[in-house]
Amino acid sequence: MEHYQTMIGVILEKLGQTHKELSFNVQGLNSLLNNHTSEEIENTPELLTIRELRDSYAEILGTVERRFPGLKEDV
Repeated sequence: MEHYQTMIGVILEKLGQTHKELSFNVQGLNSLLNNHTSEEIENTPELLTIRELRDSYAEILGTVERRFPGLKEDV
């Protein structure tokens, strides 16, 4: 069963990398959105899409952090 331990380790390492990438993207999208007013965001399709992406990434991060709290501590 040792080969399963190796596989689990590799998958958790990849999940940690994905978590870091998603966190970076959320921070970047937040930064971009903070440069615009709520009105600008509501009236600009591209900004609405960026907000949706940010919200989706944040939701994914929240789910992963609840299931694997150790990932959040590594950031």
